[in-house]
Amino acid sequence: YDYTDEQENLLFQTVRFNPKDFRQRKPDGKDGWVWNLSGVRLVPYRLPAIMKKPSIFIVEGEKDADNLWKIGIPATCNPMGAGKWREEWSKFFEGKEVFILPDRDEPGRKHAVDVGKKLYGHALRIKIIELPPKEHVKDVSDWLNQGGTKGDLLQLTKEAKEWLPPGI
Repeated sequence: YDYTDEQENLLFQTVRFNPKDFRQRKPDGKDGWVWNLSGVRLVPYRLPAIMKKPSIFIVEGEKDADNLWKIGIPATCNPMGAGKWREEWSKFFEGKEVFILPDRDEPGRKHAVDVGKKLYGHALRIKIIELPPKEHVKDVSDWLNQGGTKGDLLQLTKEAKEWLPPGI
């Protein structure tokens, strides 16, 4: 999965291995790779595309983001999974409507709140979207594979209440 800067220059990649494992690498400048991110600017996935959109879904992984784009829903995630969202990325979401779509587990719920807190005051509106409980559905990719549709997801976004940080 390529992570690029605003001008679509490759900064780094997340590489998926089987069994499920992820590693990051950066170009070495000689048509090869260095398997670390030392000194690399980290950015959200699909940065140039999301900067052009008025509303964005934030999911937990690149596969989920790609699957949403396939059905016409702009989506992003952060590198290295849940709990790694950076405050500095808030500037990319200024004035945007943001729908956080966490995995259906405790790390996913915590990640959604963390992302919401860091985007609050920057995004126009934030909603945390909970997928309906369904057997064998951990994330939006599972949900789509089990018959969830773009229309269903957009309906969930309409029904969701605006999210505010606790105590506000």
